[in-house]
Amino acid sequence: MRPGQATNPATVTNETLQDIVVVARRIAENQQRVPVAVTAQSGEALQQQNAVRVPDIARLSPGISFAAAAATPTALAITVRGQVQTDVLATLDPSVGTYVDGFYWARAYGLNADLLDVQSAQVLRGPQGTLFGRNTTGGALLLQTNDPDFNGVSGSLSATYGRFNERIGTAILNLPLVEDKVALRGAFSVNKRDGFFTNDVNGHKLGERNSYAGRVKLLLKPTETLSLLLSGEYFRTNAITRPFQLVYASPTSPANIEAALEANPANAALLATPAGLGQLIGIGGGIFSQYIANTRATDHAGVNEDPRSFAKAQTYMATATLDTFFGSVKLIGGYRRIRADANLDLDGSPVNIVRTEGQQSLESYSGEFQVNGQVFDDRLNFTTGLFAFHEGGTDQSTSIALPVLTRISSGGILPRTIYFGDIKTNSMGLYAQGTFRLDDRFSVVGGLRYSIDDKGITSFNRTVDDDTGALLQCLIVGSQPGTCRIHRSDEFKGWSYTAGLNYQITPDMLLYIKTSKGFRSGGQNLRASGLGGTAFVPFQPEIAREHEVGFKGEFLDHRLRFNIAAFYNKVSDIQRTTVVTTVINGVTSTSAIVSNAGKARFWGGEAELAARLFSGFTLSATGAMVQPKYLKFADDSGDRRDEAFQFVTKYNFSLAADYEHELGFGRGTLHVDYAWRGRTPLNNFRTIVTPGQSAADVEGIKKALTATAGGELNARAGVSLMDDSLELAVFGRNILNRRFYNTGLLFSAPLNVGSAQRNDPVTYGVTATFRFGH
Repeated sequence: MRPGQATNPATVTNETLQDIVVVARRIAENQQRVPVAVTAQSGEALQQQNAVRVPDIARLSPGISFAAAAATPTALAITVRGQVQTDVLATLDPSVGTYVDGFYWARAYGLNADLLDVQSAQVLRGPQGTLFGRNTTGGALLLQTNDPDFNGVSGSLSATYGRFNERIGTAILNLPLVEDKVALRGAFSVNKRDGFFTNDVNGHKLGERNSYAGRVKLLLKPTETLSLLLSGEYFRTNAITRPFQLVYASPTSPANIEAALEANPANAALLATPAGLGQLIGIGGGIFSQYIANTRATDHAGVNEDPRSFAKAQTYMATATLDTFFGSVKLIGGYRRIRADANLDLDGSPVNIVRTEGQQSLESYSGEFQVNGQVFDDRLNFTTGLFAFHEGGTDQSTSIALPVLTRISSGGILPRTIYFGDIKTNSMGLYAQGTFRLDDRFSVVGGLRYSIDDKGITSFNRTVDDDTGALLQCLIVGSQPGTCRIHRSDEFKGWSYTAGLNYQITPDMLLYIKTSKGFRSGGQNLRASGLGGTAFVPFQPEIAREHEVGFKGEFLDHRLRFNIAAFYNKVSDIQRTTVVTTVINGVTSTSAIVSNAGKARFWGGEAELAARLFSGFTLSATGAMVQPKYLKFADDSGDRRDEAFQFVTKYNFSLAADYEHELGFGRGTLHVDYAWRGRTPLNNFRTIVTPGQSAADVEGIKKALTATAGGELNARAGVSLMDDSLELAVFGRNILNRRFYNTGLLFSAPLNVGSAQRNDPVTYGVTATFRFGH
């Protein structure tokens, strides 16, 4: 088994569970010997689950969830143990780090892609303070793709056809070019699907998929001890995506006035008197009530324009590895470029409440020098390294709210708000971690990392006349007149650590206890507005301190595997969004400002069970729990400890069964899984009445923006023929057709409007795969 390869608990030999190899400590190790809460799934196991895209990893991995970012469906918000960064602005860092072939992906754009030629997917839970220390206060997602090999020509062709005209094609080819010296591997996929939502305004279908991905790897091995791996990857998506649907509108929201004015311009005469305003609100409220009733729990939406999302990512890597007498020396370098563009009707209604566009153009490159090995008669295993990272580019978004009402109120001018930031980040980390074996059973772990981030932003936040483009005002007081330019740079630094004690009870049972500290960098507010001395100040790093105890064991001659971990985590200087209201040149403005507003604690645990019940049949189960609570959370608006934890599910579990049996004409396989999640807040809404809200608003928003509890059933059945060269399979996703909202937006007071996106319905199809070579 190659380093980094991993198998799912359901992937087995004929009679016993197969070993799982992970790289949770930067070297290949048996998962059962690693004192880390980690779940690993092999590429083969993911195929048997019919896991097509990266979010599918979460089905059978406890304690992790994926959600499409509100700003663009091409990016993902990843939650592990309650830690999540819900926004994908270039000035904000994720709580869960993503590493592909050892290279850090700073931005989630393009992460919602196909699992192309994946060797393994590993989920590390908890702060990865030392080895994967770049902003990983919640955990890390490690994706390992297949490397070229020298064992002969091989590859595969796969084609899928499913509901909604789903078409997926994948081609993989491995070519040895020079015996034991040079090998090439290429993989390409296309994923297309028609939409299943209907835009009632124009009759168009929404929710399509249209993406391409390709990867080429070249392996050079000039000597027995030196290897060089070069790779290039390309991803592109351009689709009409799932729409938001309006799920709540307050009876007192000014959006009701906008609705009445758009329905009949003559209603503008009612603006002159308080009684007329009341009539307008009543007319608009009736429009929204009828619309929400007609579209709730349906695949229909009436949106002003079809939601479009585009993303293109290019990634280039080089990894050099030198084997030495004590271990290995490795150098990992890479470059990643991202272009993204999204045009969304965020309110999800035929009324122009909020319309936004966003464009991102970012590039990053990093280098990591890493040394690992064994010394002192193999009693000390160590890994040490130096990490350097640079990111630069622009992030821009524009929005228009309530255009008809605003134009009337401003005497014919329609302001367009523009947030534009030119960002630059330089980061460096120095780390070392080791495990010292005291005797045959006891060992201690210690690790330390020092991180420095230098972040700079040049902001041009402003409002312009939507008709002429003329500047109306700069949003940050103190910025340069005429251009609205303002710049600042800040340095953030801190220590992270890991320390633990391991007890190998028997060769098949491990008990460990550890403590760790994670560091997520601070930054500046890209959407700042108001006084430069307050709105444009940086937010400080978020610090997570977690304590964990775990047990890993195998029993009954490796037929039963049981792993469990419990944790307690305190997060200080927690980064949360605060709505700040300011008056600039007589105009009231609100903006979302990230600040260090509190402290929270999280406790819970995860468990995994796999059992080889009889030859060819494996039953597996996972479960996770997290209990979040704010200990301190306050700002100028008062105590905010009642706020919901967005995307944090308190309970989830999964059950899976795999059966493999030799038939007279081939080999049959069957996989069935059921993944259940508890109630999940889709936004960080308040649960008490705040200024500008009523009790009915609070309850209405909470109900509309909370995903209901429930599970999804998935299955795949296949038969392999011609010595496993040909496989034919049928599959079903979300077989019970459970429908729910899985992404939500809240436009707070005075708008008090909420919108959400609905998950995919039941889909099914067939897949044919032809494999050749070894």
